[in-house]
Amino acid sequence: MAMQTFGDGPTRVDMFIDASVANYADDYRDGAALATKELGAGQITLTVRDLRVETAEPASQVKQSTDDGAKLLIGPSSLAKAFDRPAKPATLFLEGQPTASTVAIASDEISGAIEVASYAVGAGRSKIMVVSTRVLAPSEMQRLHTGLKNAGAELINVVTDPTSADGMAKLARLGEAQAVLLIGADAPKVAAPALRQRGGLDPSVPFLGTFAWPNTAYGEPALEGSLLALIDQNALKRISERFRTAYGRSLSLEAAYGFDALAVASGIVRAKGSDGLDSQALRSGSGFAGATGVFRFGADGRIERRLAIYRLSRGKLALQDEAPSGF
Repeated sequence: MAMQTFGDGPTRVDMFIDASVANYADDYRDGAALATKELGAGQITLTVRDLRVETAEPASQVKQSTDDGAKLLIGPSSLAKAFDRPAKPATLFLEGQPTASTVAIASDEISGAIEVASYAVGAGRSKIMVVSTRVLAPSEMQRLHTGLKNAGAELINVVTDPTSADGMAKLARLGEAQAVLLIGADAPKVAAPALRQRGGLDPSVPFLGTFAWPNTAYGEPALEGSLLALIDQNALKRISERFRTAYGRSLSLEAAYGFDALAVASGIVRAKGSDGLDSQALRSGSGFAGATGVFRFGADGRIERRLAIYRLSRGKLALQDEAPSGF
C-alpha cells in the first residue's frame, strides 16, 4: 500500500521507504509500528509512505507530510534532496550518514572500530595497527585517526592493500602491535588468517572487530580471542520476542533501528510535548534508550551508541564488558 497508519495520537511522525531500502522496508516499518504501539502512549501517529508506488513522487510526498503537520520525518538517506526543504520538520535518516541538518540512527563501521580500539587502549593495548580489506574514504580515515588519537591509541600504521609494496613495508612493523584492528566485512576470513600465518604477530595479540564482521566468520581459528564492539545483545533481546510474536519473524537490526527511531520521538514527546519534537531535541546530550541500547546524536548528526564488548571463544560470543548505561 502507498500509505499505512499506526496509532492515533496528536503528534505526526512520517516514515518514508523507497527502493534503496527495499530489502528492509518491512523491517523498518514493523519496528517503528511496534514502538508506536508500545511507547507512543497514545501521543504518536505514525504514517508510513511507500515511495516504491509508481505514483509516489518524493518531493511532493515530503511536502504533503510537512503541510499535514508532521513533526519528524524518517527515511533513507537517498531522500536527502527531497528532505532538504525550507522550514522542514526534524529529520532522521535510517542509515549512518547524516547531512548538516539531519541525524542518522545507524552505527557505522568506523564508530564501532573507534569504540573497540578505545576499549583495547583502556586494557593496556595502546599500540594498534589497522588493516582494512576495503578502501577507506578520506572522511573515514580522518574520523579513524581522530578517534584513535582521542582514545589515547598509538597508531602504528593503516594498511589498506597488504599485497602492495607500501602495504608490505607497513606490515614490517606488525610485531610492534598490541592489537590489530580489522576493517571490512571480509577481513575476518581474508586478513586474519594471512596475518597469523605471516609471522611476527604474537599469538596473544587480539584482533579487534565490529558488527561489520559476519557471524559466519566467528568460527575462523585465527580469530580466537578477538574483541568485538557490538550492539548490546541483551538490549535487543528485550524486544526480540515481542517482535516475533507480533510479526512472526526474527528481529533484524533494521527493525531495531526502526523501533529506536520511534523511541526517540516518543521520548521527546513525553518529556517536552509535541512542539518539543525538533532538531535541537534530537541532539539532547543525555541521549535516548531503545532496542539497540543507549545512544545520542552529536552536533554533526552522527550517532554515538554505547556498545558492548564481546570476546570470541571457540567461535561464540562471550560477553566481556556490558555496554555503559549512560553518557
